[in-house]
Amino acid sequence: MAQITRRRLLSTVAGLGAGLAVAGQTAANNGPQLPQWGQTSGTTDLQAGPLGLNPAIDRGQIPASIRISDAGVDAEIEPQQIVDGQMLNPSGPWVVAWYDQTARAGEIGNFVGAGHVDYWEVGPAVFKQLANLQIGAPIEVIGRDAATYVYEVEKITRVDIETLTVDQLNSPDMVGNTDYAALTLITCGGDFNGQEYLQRDIVRGRLASAQVGDVSVADAPANEPAATGGAIAEGGPATISQDGVNLRSEASTDAEVVTVLASGTAVTITGGSQEANGFVWWPVQLEDGTTGWVVEDFLAP
Repeated sequence: MAQITRRRLLSTVAGLGAGLAVAGQTAANNGPQLPQWGQTSGTTDLQAGPLGLNPAIDRGQIPASIRISDAGVDAEIEPQQIVDGQMLNPSGPWVVAWYDQTARAGEIGNFVGAGHVDYWEVGPAVFKQLANLQIGAPIEVIGRDAATYVYEVEKITRVDIETLTVDQLNSPDMVGNTDYAALTLITCGGDFNGQEYLQRDIVRGRLASAQVGDVSVADAPANEPAATGGAIAEGGPATISQDGVNLRSEASTDAEVVTVLASGTAVTITGGSQEANGFVWWPVQLEDGTTGWVVEDFLAP
């Protein structure tokens, strides 16, 4: 009987909780389900990140495989679709689904994937140990053009699907768009009521480095300036490193947008940094005298 209920769960909603349980329109899965991907009660974080970044410069690579040594994962990645808000299932117990409406490997934005935790007539599946990862654990995603992107685990969250709201699901903390290169992996977890799992385990990683051919590019560690020929410091020059970055009136994602900056815009750092909303902010002045705050991730010395 336990095998039958696992099949009902994992064949209808995959590892997305089993998989963001948004694929639960089949009659077999009638338990609690997560809201649909892309639904919100008002405005949606999926349309633009809180910093105003429009990630269209570096498209990254279509992912081909994933390795998570600390969780025993070495698996193929298959492209999957989000259809009418429903995340389609990974096709088997040992494959990881990547939803191709989300970010590619290495791209600024939220790379969202899913895998089974167990599987009918198989038992433990590809993401059985996913929730046991520790903060800082590496997750390697290999692109179709042979680039390797290494993400580091930032947090692991267990959510109750019965109480999770639409806005929480679609926020940047979960499956919503992000203003940095993020990876979000989802599988079932927690209590099993005899028919289905009642919680979902969500692992969030941040891009730490990329190996493209013979060139290795490392992202700046959290709260440290990027090592690109200098350091961001008070009184020093810097440039905006991406198109569509918001200059805000204060060091907050809720502050008024003064203007939107293009890649290559020259700025001067006018003071010390501040931390807010999970970001490091720097006060800057444009060549025309306009002042405001910019997130460090989008500043190059």
